[in-house]
Amino acid sequence: MRSGTRTELKRRWKPKGDRPICRVKIGYKFVYLYAALNPYDGQMVALILPFMTKECFRIFMEYFEEQTQILYGNEKILMVLDGASNHQNDVINSGRVFLEKLPPACPELNPAERFFEQLRTELSNLVFEELTQVEDYLIEILQKYYKNPELICSLTHFRYIRH
Repeated sequence: MRSGTRTELKRRWKPKGDRPICRVKIGYKFVYLYAALNPYDGQMVALILPFMTKECFRIFMEYFEEQTQILYGNEKILMVLDGASNHQNDVINSGRVFLEKLPPACPELNPAERFFEQLRTELSNLVFEELTQVEDYLIEILQKYYKNPELICSLTHFRYIRH
């Protein structure tokens, strides 16, 4: 998920006839949140990186390997991905994590998209001057999900996953 200093404006409730007033910053500095979510137990592995590239995905996957080893031991793990160009099968070769790509143009099948949609709502209409402020706020939001894994389950445990 891309996040940055550019304000993402969303709808606001105001009394009829009042025009909403919102601070806006137009900027083009971004960071990227890489996150893997377990819809069954609500565990999350997340990392904020500067780019959405194959190399950053490799860094995330190495971190993911370490964290899931701690969480789940040697259990085999299936990671479901969208078709982004940086989501390449050759970035991991542990034999423990298997990647499965979703069909093209089907974001509604990706549980992480619903989670990211919720995060975007929590980030909307805010103004950040520096990327460090964006990162700090993202970390603050993510803490809520780390402390309450049932929130992740409620957002990501789709019917097709249960069956």
